[in-house]
Amino acid sequence: MQVDAVRRVVLAPDKFKGTVSAQRLVDVMAAAIAEQTPATAVSRLPVADGGDGSVAAALSAGWRADSVPASDAWGTDVKASVARLGGRAIVEVASVCGLGARRPGPSEAATATTYGVGQAVAALLDDGAEEITLALGGSAATDGGTGLLSALGADQRDAQGHRLAPGGAALTGLATVRTAELHPGLRDVRLVLACDVDTPMVGSDGSAEMFARQKGADDDMVRRLSAGLAHAADLLENAFASPGAARRPGSGAAGGLAWAGLLLGGHLRSGAEVFLDLLGAGEEIRGADLVITGEGCLDEQSLRGKAPVSIARLARTYGVKTVAIVGSNRLPAAADDEALFADTVTLDRIDPACADDPELTCRLVGQAARTLIQAHLGLGPRTTHRNGARP
Repeated sequence: MQVDAVRRVVLAPDKFKGTVSAQRLVDVMAAAIAEQTPATAVSRLPVADGGDGSVAAALSAGWRADSVPASDAWGTDVKASVARLGGRAIVEVASVCGLGARRPGPSEAATATTYGVGQAVAALLDDGAEEITLALGGSAATDGGTGLLSALGADQRDAQGHRLAPGGAALTGLATVRTAELHPGLRDVRLVLACDVDTPMVGSDGSAEMFARQKGADDDMVRRLSAGLAHAADLLENAFASPGAARRPGSGAAGGLAWAGLLLGGHLRSGAEVFLDLLGAGEEIRGADLVITGEGCLDEQSLRGKAPVSIARLARTYGVKTVAIVGSNRLPAAADDEALFADTVTLDRIDPACADDPELTCRLVGQAARTLIQAHLGLGPRTTHRNGARP
């Protein structure tokens, strides 16, 4: 008697931001598949692309949790959660100076700082870290990383010789920069800048123009922040002998924090690629029968290398089919996602209330996982999802 080979499915979603974590999505998918087809083998691979959830992704891959002293975007003391493995460390910017549940206005957008990220990096350097990855998504600040530079010893002063006030709006007053007292550990550390955008720090599509409104800035504040970043770029790039860094694609990530990392000798990398390497995604996907990925919103930004698209591209190199479960799909009708995703289930087309209801989202994700397994592997009972596999 012939025994059918065990089918293996890789579950590799990113978070549904603000609704459900990647780890919980994996758990929901795995439970749904086990209920329908208990013999199916499941590989769990919750992923991240440099935003919030990055430390959790590292912990799922065997890194250990740690914490270091820091402060949030407006100066309140916090404990920054980091992931450690030997001499390597990951700092999640969103957990240090992110928005969280806060809804700032223009005055808070003006003063939000990355100083706490610099505190976290300094603490890790003091502890002998040899490689530090900054997961750059989700910052509340648009200060060009000047807060981080200050915490690491860069002396930035105004024309009266006073230390520069925190935040991007103060940058037009920057007059002098001295780097003699930078943390000595920066000389030997490898600094990895993991981001999921290709925005430069300055220009018509710079950090302030593209992202500051999401952080509470109105039109006037966007102009002030943009002017501050442009002014600071000239002075700091001269001080760090790094001309042109502010116009490099990706330098605008996290309100220009990536640019400050470049001044310190950091290396920009796609956040998704960083974490797929860290998680050993290639080994998990090789030989699988199907990959299920997903994220809260599939849009044009996703095509620039966010986690689900990067997963699909990696799977394609191994000849493995990828399907996606997404909260919403905002790709233009002409976007060619067919080559990447063999199928897509869009939850808000089934029930729009899922955007504000984590439990409903999880129920729909479970239903979608069962539907996709049946449709693409021919496993499970012959039933039809009432909303269809591709709403």
